[in-house]
Amino acid sequence: MKRAIATAIFHLVLFTAAFAPAASVTAMEVGICAHIAGDEYRYLEKALDRVAEAGLSRVRADFTWAKIEPSPGVWRFEVTDRVMAEAARRGIRILPLLCYDNPKAYPGYAWQNPDAWRRFVQAVVTRYRGLIDVVEIWNEENIPFWKPKRDPAQYTEFLRLSYRAVKEVAPEVRVAMGGLAGRDYKYLEEMYKAGAADCMDIVNFHPYLWPDPPDGILEEAIRRYRAVMAAHGDASKPIWITEMGWPTHKVQMSGQYAILAGLRIARPERSAWRMVYAKLSEDGPGEADAALLASILPPGSTAEAWGPRRLAAELSTTTADAVMLPPERFPLDALDALRQFVADGGVLVSVGGVPMYYASRGGKDVGGIDCDDVKRQFHIGWRAWWRDKTLPESLRAFVTDEAAAAGYKADPAGYKVERFFTDANLAPGDRMVPMLVGTDKAGEPAVAGAVYLLDSDLKGAVVVNSRGVERGEIDEDTQARYLMRALDIADAEGVEAFMPYSLWSYEGDPSFAEHHFGICHRDYSPKPAFEALKARSQRR
Repeated sequence: MKRAIATAIFHLVLFTAAFAPAASVTAMEVGICAHIAGDEYRYLEKALDRVAEAGLSRVRADFTWAKIEPSPGVWRFEVTDRVMAEAARRGIRILPLLCYDNPKAYPGYAWQNPDAWRRFVQAVVTRYRGLIDVVEIWNEENIPFWKPKRDPAQYTEFLRLSYRAVKEVAPEVRVAMGGLAGRDYKYLEEMYKAGAADCMDIVNFHPYLWPDPPDGILEEAIRRYRAVMAAHGDASKPIWITEMGWPTHKVQMSGQYAILAGLRIARPERSAWRMVYAKLSEDGPGEADAALLASILPPGSTAEAWGPRRLAAELSTTTADAVMLPPERFPLDALDALRQFVADGGVLVSVGGVPMYYASRGGKDVGGIDCDDVKRQFHIGWRAWWRDKTLPESLRAFVTDEAAAAGYKADPAGYKVERFFTDANLAPGDRMVPMLVGTDKAGEPAVAGAVYLLDSDLKGAVVVNSRGVERGEIDEDTQARYLMRALDIADAEGVEAFMPYSLWSYEGDPSFAEHHFGICHRDYSPKPAFEALKARSQRR
């Protein structure tokens, strides 16, 4: 009885709050992504004040199943009730993102617990009926947010279940498919083949482009998604973009997260490392690279730069734990020592392009060396578009769960990659642990970063990551300019709603892109992008 009374009072307060009118049918609605039911909840009022100040009409917020129903039948709406109430007082709508597995309450994945998921969806929609007009079902289901692996048909069945659950209790509430990460036209095509047209009201995607400007690319993405829709008789359905943005982080050492995660996967028991940076010549560059390497390694670690002679004479698992090669190259005079090092249990690291693509002597590339055979000696397999026509020239790859757990920090936009690795040269006893994975033209995994764990003639490990060079930095003025241009393009292309990512910058790690997408700083002081959005809202 107490819960029923509390619920009734809660709805009375919300229904009497001032509420923003619906967006014009001729103008694109502009909102914002904000984790106001998560990390930003402790700043809820300040965050929503900023949203209102900027003239933004909607906030996309995570309504996470595990937080709302922490154990079967136990509902905790305190956080989302307050979010809804504070938003309504400011005339702001909430787009609930209904998301993620709830393994403590319901073991397995959400799609394996259809009855429980249906109850969750209906509990949320029923509680906030009249206050919400759209719900989004899952987030970026084409990458590892959906487990155990991407499966368009499986997600479509889950979307159908969710759609019916919503319509049973609130037929007027529209259902948006989870925003697809990147420009994954094939995934949407496969959804339509599985019958998605009749179980969603809104097509939704997240066309991250950074560091590139949106001109040309965003128009093409919207038109190609619409072409897939048209091919399945669904062209009139609205398109939403519920994430897109440009981060303003500071680039530091190339590939640092791949290096650290790879080392942890290779040797999880090791807390400090003795690393060597392999110089290509005795007097060539390498000391600065070793210093950068030392700056990112765990406390107690060391890093030195060794030339080919010292590598050949001194390298062993008693003198070093790991060796890092320069991108795409190796010192030919130290090849035997490097192989023996890995045979004895050492870890070899190569980030940037294809490892050992060129042989070097005295700092200069030399011909006549079968570098594919060199890679085979280290059990590395690789492929690229000019060798394998199932690959595009580039694609977006995403961090795997295992790599994320080891510290490889995920970029919601994915990482642009052009070279890939295979298990074709593994020997019995070896295994390959993917760290960075995209999808090729055939819909198969394309591994752009991996750890080869070797237990055959070699007893060590090889860490590879084809993405080594960080993308260019975006300053705050450029972030604002690109975001405004993206909004204008999307509006001109008929997108119904656009929610930039994101309101707040966590700013915990100066070199981690995810911490710097916000249009406000950590203290909610505005960046130029905030001021530009505010000015745009005032003009309209």
